[in-house]
Amino acid sequence: MRSAIAVLAMLLLTACTSATPQPAMTTTSPPTSKRTQTLTADFQLEEREDHAVGASEEKIYGWAKYTAEVSFLDNTFDAEMFAANDYVKGNGTFEGFVTLQSPDGDIGLRITGVTTTGAQGAGSQYSGEAEVIGGTGIYETIAGRGQFKGERTGPPGTPVDVQVTLELINPK
Repeated sequence: MRSAIAVLAMLLLTACTSATPQPAMTTTSPPTSKRTQTLTADFQLEEREDHAVGASEEKIYGWAKYTAEVSFLDNTFDAEMFAANDYVKGNGTFEGFVTLQSPDGDIGLRITGVTTTGAQGAGSQYSGEAEVIGGTGIYETIAGRGQFKGERTGPPGTPVDVQVTLELINPK
């Protein structure tokens, strides 16, 4: 009988102390919207500085500032592109920033990639990645990343045709 009472006491204790399942807590986060958007522009060179080094001065590094007017996200932006380069015979890497400015807000992008020059050195191809750094105004919550492509058909200093395709989060 003692063992039957002990088993009954344990069953009652277990039934009384087991937790009642609680509904899962939910949190509401702001809705997220996504959009693929392509920016295309003909960037004009404003300033540049190059330095040649090495035995034959075939290594060139420097920076350039380009400007353009860009249609993007149903808005018109004044765009600036700053790029730093490190080339050997016209081939190498670049990195920089693109800033899009409008009365409604600004958007900042980081660009990185590789440059290859044409056989005669007259043109260059640029390919790499673009990432949204952030925005202001109506673009303050924008985020995203994508691909950067560019082409210069003439000698250094001529315009660069740029195409940036971004997968955006929370664009306006």
